[in-house]
Amino acid sequence: MEKSFSIFLTCALLGIFILLLISLYIQPKEITRYSQLKENDYVKVTGKIISIRTIEDFSIIKIDKNITTICNCKFPVNQTILVQGTVEKYKNELQINADKIESVD
Repeated sequence: MEKSFSIFLTCALLGIFILLLISLYIQPKEITRYSQLKENDYVKVTGKIISIRTIEDFSIIKIDKNITTICNCKFPVNQTILVQGTVEKYKNELQINADKIESVD
C-alpha cells in the first residue's frame, strides 16, 4: 500500500512539473487581421485604438484591425497598444479577452 502511494505521488508530481515546463514555452500567435482569429486561440495583436466603450468596470476597445478586446483598463483613443489574450465568441463575433495590455508608444 505504501509503495503504491509513493509511485502515485511521484507520477503526479512529475506530471505537474512537465505541465509547468510546457506552459513556459507557449507563445501567443501574432495576429495581423480579424480573419486570422480562431476561437480559444491565445493571440497577440498590436494596433491603434479607434474607439472605447466603458461599461461598469470594464472597457470594450476596438483597434484599427477591426479587432475588439475586453479589459479592465484605461487608455486614450489613438494610442497604440499590444494586446495578449484568448479569443472568445460573443454574439457571433470573435473578440480577445485580454490577459495583458501594454502601451507601445
